[in-house]
Amino acid sequence: MGRKIFRRTKKDLISRIKHAKKIILFLDYDGTLVPIRKKPKLAKISQSTKSLLMKLSKNPRVRIFIISGRSLQNIKSMVGIKSLCYIGNHGMELGGPGMNFVEKRALRIAPTVQKCCDNLKKKLKAFGGAFLENKHYTASLHYRLLDPRKTLELKKMFKSVIKEIPGRKNIKITEGKKVFEIRPNIKWDKGKSVNWILKKFSTGSKKNNLPICIGDDITDEDSFKVLAKKGIGILVSKNARKTFAQYRLESPKDVVKLLRAL
Repeated sequence: MGRKIFRRTKKDLISRIKHAKKIILFLDYDGTLVPIRKKPKLAKISQSTKSLLMKLSKNPRVRIFIISGRSLQNIKSMVGIKSLCYIGNHGMELGGPGMNFVEKRALRIAPTVQKCCDNLKKKLKAFGGAFLENKHYTASLHYRLLDPRKTLELKKMFKSVIKEIPGRKNIKITEGKKVFEIRPNIKWDKGKSVNWILKKFSTGSKKNNLPICIGDDITDEDSFKVLAKKGIGILVSKNARKTFAQYRLESPKDVVKLLRAL
C-alpha cells in the first residue's frame, strides 16, 4: 500500500503550503480534527478548533472540505460551520455553499443497507457495548465498547447476517478501527469524491492549486492515493504504517498546529 517511509520533512511541508496560491483542504473528522471517542456522539470539536476553522474559511486562499464516514447531516451538526463544505458517508453525500450531491447508485442501494440494519438490530441485544450507526446510505457496526472476549462471536454473527441479506452483491463490507462498515458496492469512495471536487472547484492554473488531505483511517487512503502525485496526503497516526500519504502527524493536536500555520 504505497510508501512506508515518509521521505519529506515537516519543514518541507510548511514550505510547500506557504508557496501555494490556492489551498483545497480536505479534513477528516474523527481521529483527525478530534480524538476518537468510544461513542461517536462524544467526539465533539473544541471551541478553539472551531474558531480556527471559521477563521480559515474566511481566507480567500483556502477552501475547506470536511470529509467523513458520518452522515452528511451528522457531520454538519458536529462541526456547525455553515460556510464550510461537507462530504458525508465516505463521499456518497456532499453539501455546502455551491454543493448539493448524492451518489445516484447509493440512493438505489439504500434499501439493502436498511435491511442489513434491521436484521442486525435483532441480533445485537446479545452483544452489550456494540451498537449500530445507521447513516441511511451506509451503516457502521461499532464494537469498541464490547467485551473483547465476545469480539470473535460478534464477527461471526455479523458475517452470518450479511450473508443472508437479499441483494448481498449490492453491498460491500470494509473494516476500520473497531468497526464494520456496510457500504454500496460501487466504485465510489472518499478518493473519488475528492477527485470530483478537484475537477469541479479548481480554478485557474492547476499549478496554483495545492490539494491537501489529512486523515487517520484506512478509508482515507483512497484520498491519499488520488493526491499522491498532485497534492499532499497527511496521515494522522502515532505509528508509521504503509500509506499513500507523504507526511505523518501524530495526533489531532498536531493537526491543529498545522492549521494554525496556514
